[in-house]
Amino acid sequence: MSRIDAMKVRSILFWAIVMFLLVSCNRAKGEAAPNAVSEGAQANTQPALPKQEGALPPLAGHGLLPDRLVIPAINLDIPVVELGWRKNTAASGDIFSEWDVAEYAAGWHKNSAPLENTTINGGNVVMSGHNNILGSVFRELDQLKRNDEITVWSGAQRVLYQVDKVLIVPEKYATEEQRLANAAWIGPSPDARLTLVSCWPRDDNTHRIIVVAHPQP
Repeated sequence: MSRIDAMKVRSILFWAIVMFLLVSCNRAKGEAAPNAVSEGAQANTQPALPKQEGALPPLAGHGLLPDRLVIPAINLDIPVVELGWRKNTAASGDIFSEWDVAEYAAGWHKNSAPLENTTINGGNVVMSGHNNILGSVFRELDQLKRNDEITVWSGAQRVLYQVDKVLIVPEKYATEEQRLANAAWIGPSPDARLTLVSCWPRDDNTHRIIVVAHPQP
């Protein structure tokens, strides 16, 4: 691996760690994000939810943004909002980047992949959600099992996924090596996948739960 390639890999892993640590299940709205985050991105409003009546609509195409998440196994049907960041100014006059927080919704990480129904283009669609505050939308992720179905909607189109892995990994007292391994789960992937992330256990936030699902064939 060349020095340039190594630097690129380290850069990707660094930002993956930043994003992973930002999946903080007890983060209050408006808590400052790291200053290193790119400035100028705008916060988005919550998209409207599609109606699910009659026959199911066709599968989604490429490059669509998610706006609804349905997981029948845990009786979950929630909106998905885009998670970005925005500039803010502290009382001292310092400018810092402030992350949006998904409340009573799952948050799609805007620097992750859009919806992809095939494995041709690949990409990791990353969503995070609280487990014990502000709706606790991902509280039941630990009940999911392999092959459970997940449907992600974009308007009137959908992508069907099946759960492949449910992982619980240490975070609060994890080593740097462990955090690198954790962060890799929400980094870019060569295959098309959906990754859901939250804190764990339900009464604390010492670990992260990671659910990996792939498009149904």
